[in-house]
Amino acid sequence: MIDRIYSELRQQIVNRSIPPGAKLSETQLSKKWGVSRTPIREVLRRLESEGLVNSSPHRGFIVNSISIEDVDHIYTIKISLEGLAGRLATPIISKDPQKMKAIQNLIREMETHSKRMDVKAYSKKNLQFHISIWNWCGNPWLTKILNHLSSQLNRFIVSALHVPNRMERSVKEHRKIVEAFRMGDARAVEKALGAHFKRASEDLKNELIKKSE
Repeated sequence: MIDRIYSELRQQIVNRSIPPGAKLSETQLSKKWGVSRTPIREVLRRLESEGLVNSSPHRGFIVNSISIEDVDHIYTIKISLEGLAGRLATPIISKDPQKMKAIQNLIREMETHSKRMDVKAYSKKNLQFHISIWNWCGNPWLTKILNHLSSQLNRFIVSALHVPNRMERSVKEHRKIVEAFRMGDARAVEKALGAHFKRASEDLKNELIKKSE
């Protein structure tokens, strides 16, 4: 039961059904799921350990927001680790026709969603694209770390995709990544991933600045 509550509550935070800054009442959550406050508190502590919520003695648990400084710090790590994952995954993906076909199909779906201006569907396929690379890098610890970083950013990335022409540019960036995989060029994969995430970082920071004005 605890795992189910954790999974559902985490998903609601990640997809922003519960927005940043929202207070999470132990009493209300325990009533919602029909359990005592003890398992709810355990779930909230797990979410706090992931950086999705924070707690204070007087305010209780609050869904974390993100600052420009946070974005800089997270993307500094993310760019390096995404590049490493891409480099490790290159010989695995480039030599496996099924894996190449899978990421090429994802790009086509992303392009379709981009043309339809369907940000939510695009975001889902974008995440699936990068998760595929993590899963095929051959390093489960690296995969785990990237999944953790992703949970910090995904709920904010969607808003950055509303930037005019961002999805269209993103598709082009992903095509460069796929082409580098097709060529089996690990350095080109790393470079393309770095350029993609650097641009994503700038777009996200610009969106945060606009919302703070």
